[in-house]
Amino acid sequence: MATIPQIRSRLAGHFSEEQADVLAHVVIEAHDDLVTQADLHKLTGVVADLAAVVSDLAESQKGLAESQNELAESQKRTELRVEELAEAQKGTEFAVANLARQVGGLANSLGGSLEDFARDLVPEILEKHWRLDVTSAEPEEIDAGRGDHEIDLVVRGTIDRLPVMVVCEVKAAVTAKEVSRFMKIIERLRAARPDDDIRGLFFGYRADRKAREAIVSAGAAMVFTRGVIIPAA
Repeated sequence: MATIPQIRSRLAGHFSEEQADVLAHVVIEAHDDLVTQADLHKLTGVVADLAAVVSDLAESQKGLAESQNELAESQKRTELRVEELAEAQKGTEFAVANLARQVGGLANSLGGSLEDFARDLVPEILEKHWRLDVTSAEPEEIDAGRGDHEIDLVVRGTIDRLPVMVVCEVKAAVTAKEVSRFMKIIERLRAARPDDDIRGLFFGYRADRKAREAIVSAGAAMVFTRGVIIPAA
């Protein structure tokens, strides 16, 4: 029969010193119930197997703890990324709002500058294409039969000594809808002044295809960055 120190020594590699000591005493106390040395050997083997299982469980628990730590770190990084994205979104929203304000201010500034540009350029073009002898080129409010209309630019003059009035719509970008609206104003002007030679002209930076087709169809003139269309005088 092995002694307690011997049994404790065999168990020391698998258990703590205190645990090995307790198990050694348990083995000795259980010796009375064991018949042979082989039984003791079997019991010791079972204890060793149990120790291996406990060791495996400890390793698994350690791996689980590491996985939990990695998951926690990943969650922290995800939360940080979400916060960064939220801050970036706020920054983008602020930039868009600021850009909208700048564009709005630019549009207001551009409107006046474009009208001034039209006032300088349109008379020269009409002098060249229609041989219009210009007497004035200014914004005006004109009665079209349904109250006054504010016209962006009215160029007055004569062609072969006959009076001509050119009413101009000045827009950065002209659409077909705006062409239709402005031509209705011109029609009312002509109806209110049947003896006057009233002509329409559109001035701006650009006009889409439908707008250009509508201008040509209406017999009006247009001056854009892509070209000039002036009907015969």
